[in-house]
Amino acid sequence: MLTSLRNLKIAQKLLLTQLALMSSSLLVFLAIALGSQYHTQRAQLIRDINTQMSVVAAAIGPAVKFDELESATQSLIPLTENKNIRIVMILNTEQKQLGSFEPNIDDAPSPWHWLYRYFGDFTINTPIIVDGKSEGVLGTVVKQNQVVDRLIGFAWSNALAIIAAMLTGWSVMWGLNRYIVQPIHALQQFVSDITTYHHYDQRVRVTSHDEIGMLGKGINNMLESISQRDAQLQTELQHRKEIEKKLQFLAHYDKNTQLLNRHAFEEHMSAQLSAKIDENTHVYLLMLDLDRFKSVNDAFGHHTGDKLLLQVAHRLRGNMSQDDNVFRLGGDEFAIILHAPSRAQIERVCQRVIETLSAKFIVDDHEIHIGVSIGVAYFRPGVDSKTDILKNADVALYWAKDAGRNTYRFYLDAVDVNPQQLKHLREELHYALQNNELELFFQPIIHTQLLKIIGFEALLRWRHPSKDLLTPDRFIHLAEGSGLIINIGEWVIDQSLKQLAMWQQTFDVDLFMNINISSRQLEDDSLATTIHHAIERHRIAPRTVNLEITESMIMRNVEASKHVLYALKQLGIGIAIDDFGIGYSSMNYLKELPVDILKIDKQFTAGIPHDKVDIAIIDALVALAVSLNLKVVAEGVESSIQFEYLQYKHCHHVQGYLFSAALSASQTTTFLADFPESIPPAFRKIASTNA
Repeated sequence: MLTSLRNLKIAQKLLLTQLALMSSSLLVFLAIALGSQYHTQRAQLIRDINTQMSVVAAAIGPAVKFDELESATQSLIPLTENKNIRIVMILNTEQKQLGSFEPNIDDAPSPWHWLYRYFGDFTINTPIIVDGKSEGVLGTVVKQNQVVDRLIGFAWSNALAIIAAMLTGWSVMWGLNRYIVQPIHALQQFVSDITTYHHYDQRVRVTSHDEIGMLGKGINNMLESISQRDAQLQTELQHRKEIEKKLQFLAHYDKNTQLLNRHAFEEHMSAQLSAKIDENTHVYLLMLDLDRFKSVNDAFGHHTGDKLLLQVAHRLRGNMSQDDNVFRLGGDEFAIILHAPSRAQIERVCQRVIETLSAKFIVDDHEIHIGVSIGVAYFRPGVDSKTDILKNADVALYWAKDAGRNTYRFYLDAVDVNPQQLKHLREELHYALQNNELELFFQPIIHTQLLKIIGFEALLRWRHPSKDLLTPDRFIHLAEGSGLIINIGEWVIDQSLKQLAMWQQTFDVDLFMNINISSRQLEDDSLATTIHHAIERHRIAPRTVNLEITESMIMRNVEASKHVLYALKQLGIGIAIDDFGIGYSSMNYLKELPVDILKIDKQFTAGIPHDKVDIAIIDALVALAVSLNLKVVAEGVESSIQFEYLQYKHCHHVQGYLFSAALSASQTTTFLADFPESIPPAFRKIASTNA
């Protein structure tokens, strides 16, 4: 019952409540009216019978006094005609019945006769008075059938009136309920539509100031708040999307050049290695490093350098198709991943890139010329790891720079072996040390003014069992990639100082040895300890030991390099910058680092005497070194004209084929023993005089 009521609409519940209230009120009213009517009818009946009995009692008084019962009984006939009297009795003063009379009246059957039994008979007694003296009692037993009949009639008339009143009230209440509930229904429908369609810009039409009107205003205020919140959320969402878009861009793109960044490069490399490659298409990694970019930053500032990088990015992007991926890895390093059916197409791309970046740039009204060196490595899914490919491309880039810059090199060309042979060569290198296959060669360093042998540069060779003598460019990258470079470096330091000790004892105690250090060795914390132990073990003066490092090694981490170099300097050894002028030449690190020697790269020496630019660079480098109290060594001296020019410019030391190529230890010993006959005839007399 209650569940059914809960499911009804408010209008129905309100109508049922009103009808129940009205019905209960009318029923109470009917009950009160019926009770009142009953008492009224019964009282009227009693009055009528009392009146009639008083008349009869007075009439039968003498007859009762003189015991004339028959005459008295005859006087009772008027009472017996009253349909409401069941029995008439005459009683003496002792309450003894003297006579009675029971009317024989046939009442018509009433449909409500079953109610008669609920209304019992009652007795009315009237004293019989004669001459002021009671002679007995006239009694009657009264039935209430007529009262019940009248009461039923009264009830029917009132019931019809109640029904009419309820119908009239129902129609009135239905109309009023509709008027009251209709705004509530409209609010419910409005809220339902808002919930379904989320049109929060709609508003309730308020037509009253009652609770429903206040509810409508509350809903409008809530919708206004929701609209404002939605607008704010939309703004925040749009702002968040823009931020996410920017973050996504920053996560995968370089802010300055708008090219893909190193993070995207790493992801793309991983994707390429896991993807299925078409048999007719190969994937190549091109590592690009701008030539002489550092000098642009030093000369014009980083702002101009950034603008130059942006132009470089535009030129690179313009030379590639939409499917090619161009990345900026940081600084002046770029990378390109290309799909190509043949190596020839990659060569054309490299040539086009070199030509494009070699053309002059106009930045902030400055005419700038740079170049680019490119190292190319081939993707071999399932064979090489990402680390292998990057290392191979870096090695190829190193060879491109070593070849004179503004050129390109393929990794597999440089090692001159196929991938399986390269893997086998890497494995063989593990046993080269223990099999005594590694060997040191030495190139003499000549004093330009004294024409005297003053030291040597130790150069590593691998006397391979089947490939004859291999130079470092054929295997040193394998040693760096596998970690063998630390053990090999320790061996080079020990053997070169051991050989130096023998030559100092035999020929000249002031002879010095230059030893090349790899980037992995420079990062090794045990380097200073290794050199210190070697110096003590072979009992040589620390001042006769120089370590050669490249500019690029220093610039990878200037602060860390500074820390290591100062630790080495405390041993008393010298620090030489190899290939000076072709990398990240900077006055700053020359001031900050404990550098003793600058070695001019052979590509500048080769320009003497015809290339005015190379000559100008050499003049500037020598003047710079002299002003900083540094020694200068020119590499790659192959002609007398080159030597004489360097001698004239007061370049301190030279080395090159003019005097000697790199020699084995035994050949170097002979070279020292035969000096000055071991040098070109044109210099023997001068050397003999200075000796």
